[in-house]
Amino acid sequence: MQHESWYQATANPSPAYAALNGDHRTDVCIVGAGFTGLSAALELAQAGRRVVVLEAERVGWGCSGRNGGQINPGPACDHATLVRQLGNSDARKVWELTVEGVGLLRRRVAEHSIDCHLKPGILLVANKARHVEELHAWQATLASLGYDQLHFLDRQQLREQLRADYQAGVVDHGGGDLHPLNYTLGLARAAAEAGTVIHERTPALAWEEEATGVRVRTADGEIHADQLLLAGNAYMGKLLPWHARRFMPIGSYIGATRPLGELAEQLIPSRMAVCDMKHLLDYYRLSHDNRLLFGGRASAYDARPERLEPAMRQRMAAVFPQLAGEGFDYLWGGKVAMTLNKAPQFGRIGERVLYAQGYSGQGVALAGLAGQLMAQVLVGRGDGFDLFARIRHVPVPPGAGLHTAVRALALLWYRLRDIR
Repeated sequence: MQHESWYQATANPSPAYAALNGDHRTDVCIVGAGFTGLSAALELAQAGRRVVVLEAERVGWGCSGRNGGQINPGPACDHATLVRQLGNSDARKVWELTVEGVGLLRRRVAEHSIDCHLKPGILLVANKARHVEELHAWQATLASLGYDQLHFLDRQQLREQLRADYQAGVVDHGGGDLHPLNYTLGLARAAAEAGTVIHERTPALAWEEEATGVRVRTADGEIHADQLLLAGNAYMGKLLPWHARRFMPIGSYIGATRPLGELAEQLIPSRMAVCDMKHLLDYYRLSHDNRLLFGGRASAYDARPERLEPAMRQRMAAVFPQLAGEGFDYLWGGKVAMTLNKAPQFGRIGERVLYAQGYSGQGVALAGLAGQLMAQVLVGRGDGFDLFARIRHVPVPPGAGLHTAVRALALLWYRLRDIR
């Protein structure tokens, strides 16, 4: 079993971007070369801005290159959460923006010829009888918002799409899945071709706002910029003040089986990505080489993947008994930034710094939208960003020990809710 991800093993060729050396001046500095940062960089470079992106590791090293690859419109929270905070009209605008975020992803794949095995359709499946009523309510809510991409499947109809024991399901034809690392590498290529300067192996150590801009310090140089975008999400570290950190980093893990050959389509005849309705959910899909990519093991601690393999195999076999004897060729993990209300967190620090984070497992399309909205603020169109920024979040107490305790309690609470 390999601890690099299957995504890394099947990554498209990509150039190495040089580390920063010396002092430089730019219009916009972006910290983080993932979905959010690269989306903002591409948008700004296309608008004629000088952009420098600082990445502590390699392009797509964080959650953008490790996630389940599932594309969904909407934030992770339910629509009622948005209505309570924003009112019906603005909650609807947030929903419509997230649908546009899926369209943005698809346009970028097409316009920049990004080879990332993008395919349409995703299944949300009901584990228990009570979930079926929730599926109907969810479909009715989105229909009231003008979204007509959902199709309900009863138990028998679902079996034609997915050979697993669920109560019912809904196909979202507006969703889909892709190879997230290859999509991220394609975004980086597009941003670089538009004029963005990317520096890998260049952690941003600190920043400070000055009278004429923002100064960002690295180990071997500095960036002086008019504006700074913090786009590191769960990996933002000390660059984000604790009072602005309204999320908890939760470990999430994915395993890739051996290539399953004809068995793959016997498991998922539709080849659609699947997500269940538990609080601590399972999500899985078939890769282009017929592996099952199975994810969802959440942890409050930085667990080593090999310690989680027995639990991951057990969960996979519970869904597909045919795979009871199967292991994983690859098993990897990463951090997901979870807010307590599961809504994303957008915000400003002072006059020159913006951040977006806390996608709560729904970031494949939402993070790209966040990057676009941050870029739009800098070119004078900040309505979308400010709308998201109105969503309120509960502060997370500072300190690694408290973080771990809160995460552990939250995960225990979710496990107990899944039992009922």
